Amino acid sequence: MSDIQIWQGPNGITLPASAKEAKDVVPFANYLNERQKAQIISAFQIEAYDMAAEYAWKKAMVKLKETIGTLGMQFVGEMLNRTDIDETTPIDFAITDYSAIVLAEQLGVIGNTAALRLRHANELITHYFSKNAEETLDYATAFSIVKSSVQYILGEQDISIALEFSQFRQRLLNETLKIDDPQVEQIISAPLFYLRTAITILLASIRNDIGAKLEHALGNLNLVISHIWNKIGETDKWNIGTAYRDVTAAGNTIAASGLKAALLKVSGFDYVPENLRSVTFIKTAKQVLDTHFAFNNFYNEPPVVRRLASLGSSIPAPALIDTIQAYLAVYLGNSYGVSRDAAPIARTELSKITRERWYYYFEKVIHNDDVVLLKLGMNQVARFAELLNTNNLTDFEELPRKNQQLYDAIKANNYRRATQLGMELFDNIKRARN
Repeated sequence: MSDIQIWQGPNGITLPASAKEAKDVVPFANYLNERQKAQIISAFQIEAYDMAAEYAWKKAMVKLKETIGTLGMQFVGEMLNRTDIDETTPIDFAITDYSAIVLAEQLGVIGNTAALRLRHANELITHYFSKNAEETLDYATAFSIVKSSVQYILGEQDISIALEFSQFRQRLLNETLKIDDPQVEQIISAPLFYLRTAITILLASIRNDIGAKLEHALGNLNLVISHIWNKIGETDKWNIGTAYRDVTAAGNTIAASGLKAALLKVSGFDYVPENLRSVTFIKTAKQVLDTHFAFNNFYNEPPVVRRLASLGSSIPAPALIDTIQAYLAVYLGNSYGVSRDAAPIARTELSKITRERWYYYFEKVIHNDDVVLLKLGMNQVARFAELLNTNNLTDFEELPRKNQQLYDAIKANNYRRATQLGMELFDNIKRARN
């Protein structure tokens, strides 16, 4: 059998360097028919820039979600930790545009540069089409959205990743591999996102399958766990611990025994949650992020942030990373500002977090928090600095070198330095995924 190949995302099509107008770019949108292309070009000609940008963006998101859907909706649910998603769930209802971009980057459907520019386009779209927008979409902004949509999604030929994924998944679930297997060596040395994908597949099988598939999944997890434990993130470790808690509570003795053996290999029982509160916190925190990156986010954020805050200030350890990330996203806002009603709630809840937990965040989390790293613009750094200073969180020392430098830049409200370091750490994340 051939080796598993770690697939790489496309870097987009090459557009003419001289392309400055819609008529120079839109013809390269192979996914669109001639009538649809003409509609976008005509919208620019009559200065209906919002119509052109929205139409191109929606078509791009439809194509991106269709591509992800070829992997199967069960897998999409596994990757998003969404038990409500099954094979009958329409992809458009299952994930937001932002989630589609993030998931596509993790799976290699799009490249790193594409993901960065598409996230920016998504932020522009959500702002200009929100109720809080005070200005209309101008030509330059609309053109940048359409250009990114064409270059990285609409211009690409059909991207088929279903076959290679299917082969990867089938081997993990239908064979108990051996340590000297070349494919095991590939998995152990693979980038972080690939390890996360493998763990997600194995844990989903351990939770849901019986018989041979369950035995293979447990065997393969036990085979690789000691080799990858120090490479995977805190969230991934909590996911393994949470799976152990779930199968134990469900009375699945075979799965519980296998996961216990795996956790014992790495002294991983610190990552087993004590109760079900963490599940509720994590689910609600993800709803906050989905709302933050969706249309009319400033208007829609307050009720979902209040819902997260109503769960209490005693955040379960497994949910800490997701909860801090959600609150920070709302509190820091974006380049267009913050939700006037939601940001104060987020600030209050962030102020309740203990010094020990903030130290943990800056020591072990922030360098992998792509959401927060990408938010370190001028206003966001100032707001972060104000949060640290007013809560007496300005004396952390002996953090990892880059983390310490970023922390020092933020607390000093050094926008340029914080932005530079944030992008360096974000680039490290991208390299780890490649």
